[in-house]
Amino acid sequence: MLGQTERKRDAAHSKAYALYCARAVEDKKAEDILIFDLTDVEGAPATYFVLCSCLSEVQVDAVSAGMERAGKDAGQGLPKSEGWDAKQWVILDYFDVVVHVFHQDARDFYRLEKLWSEADFYTIQESKAAKMNKTAKTALLNDLQNNRRIPARYAEQSSGYTKDK
Repeated sequence: MLGQTERKRDAAHSKAYALYCARAVEDKKAEDILIFDLTDVEGAPATYFVLCSCLSEVQVDAVSAGMERAGKDAGQGLPKSEGWDAKQWVILDYFDVVVHVFHQDARDFYRLEKLWSEADFYTIQESKAAKMNKTAKTALLNDLQNNRRIPARYAEQSSGYTKDK
């Protein structure tokens, strides 16, 4: 059983690694980078999620490969991963930090921001992660609700889709 000191050290390490991952994907020109702090979310599969968007399948592959290299360079080894073949949503699972590299179409479709809206959201600014204030988070979630678009490749797969109101 971990003592309080060990838990605090592990939490600080996880947060620092999430910021490191966000910086690594930013270095590969990923966009719309968000860090979700899932610490207080019951049933969360990780402590932190890092989400980013890419504009092409080639960029999804490059950002994912760059993140994998950065993780290895940081001593994390190779993550468990999925999605390399489709190049729409690559998941790199470092256990306490999970990096989601999305093609913009897939991110628009799956909207993890809505699914994990109980989490605290952070953006990266200069040398730290900045917590999104409640107004900015609400505006982001409302924008997702009101401006959802279904990319053609997903519209074909979800014939029963109706726009959220």
